Amino acid sequence: MKHSFFISLLLFSVSFPVLLQAQAIIPFAKGIADKKEIKLSEVASAIKYIPLETTAESLLEQDILDVTIAGGYLFVCDYKKLFQFTLEGKFVRQIGRAGQGPGEYTESILGVTYNERLKEIYLSDPRQLKLHVYSFDGKFLHDINMEGREYVRLQNDGCFYAIYNDFLYDKQKRGKEMVVYDGDGKELYNFRFRPKEGVRYPGINFTLPVIYTYQNAIYYKNPLEQEINRIEKKKRKPVYKLDLHDLEKLNHEEDGKLVIDREKQVGGYQPNEIAKKKIYFQDIFELDHNMGIYYIQEDERRFAWYDKQNGKVCRVRSLQADKDGFTDDLEGGSPVLPNFLRNGKLVGVVPAPVLQEKVDPENVRGSLKRVMEELLEEDNQVIQIVTLK
Repeated sequence: MKHSFFISLLLFSVSFPVLLQAQAIIPFAKGIADKKEIKLSEVASAIKYIPLETTAESLLEQDILDVTIAGGYLFVCDYKKLFQFTLEGKFVRQIGRAGQGPGEYTESILGVTYNERLKEIYLSDPRQLKLHVYSFDGKFLHDINMEGREYVRLQNDGCFYAIYNDFLYDKQKRGKEMVVYDGDGKELYNFRFRPKEGVRYPGINFTLPVIYTYQNAIYYKNPLEQEINRIEKKKRKPVYKLDLHDLEKLNHEEDGKLVIDREKQVGGYQPNEIAKKKIYFQDIFELDHNMGIYYIQEDERRFAWYDKQNGKVCRVRSLQADKDGFTDDLEGGSPVLPNFLRNGKLVGVVPAPVLQEKVDPENVRGSLKRVMEELLEEDNQVIQIVTLK
């Protein structure tokens, strides 16, 4: 009987290792020092290139806030407008617009999220303390009055998860960095910044926290701390730590400073050259065996790949490529730098001129071959949808 008990206990331990493990250390700084080529076929079974239809009504800005696959559509937001396309890239409509009327948002979009079950879109407008709600067919439904000015970036189980980067401006540097609201916009609970004694923090912080879902749980990372926390019962539980080694001391460097010429009565922003080596984490995509980490360093968008089984990190970039990303050996396209993880698929965004310049039309195949036959330099971006193995 004793033997049966110990065997059962051993099997339980093997089956549920996460319960027994302490916080995992991700050797980030050490890993990104080396570039490694990873072919797309090593991690994915397919890629689809989707050209977004370019019209006077659907012209996108250069920077993209979000691309989401929901309800059989592609929703693309460029900070100023939210567009709806078919899964083949044909323009359907614009969702909402800037203005002061009902259902109109103030100047720019700082957060957008979707509910596929209800077929609803939630567009964050912190300047008006509102969350504008639209249907998937573009109709304005109603506003949710919010209690705070945070940016709603995630909707899960009827709750809205909102993040902010102004927590440093609180007198005690204990401002709210994330707030959870109910479906009516009422605050349920919040997490405040926890400054560490003796640590100097920058006066200005432009980087937003990272928030993502994995296996029905919410994960969160403050931009000034290296811990990735899982939210459990209104508490933060550290599950990973990104080891920045010597780079961590740069976190507290100012990104720049305001310089004023009093004689000419003009001012300007002077960047801090030392701070360019700082790591600015933009997004994290967690999978069962890997983790994708999208970050900015030295004014360049970069991508790292963490193998959860062997504990190693690498910066993903072919020696022949001029940008980070998986080498597209499936259709012969440009490197795939994932910007988002949506419905289990990696999503990349490629400017049309980049494809025209970097891709050899004679070597492309599949969906990319059809795209390249009609692509123009002034066209909208092309979306890469990657189906993982």
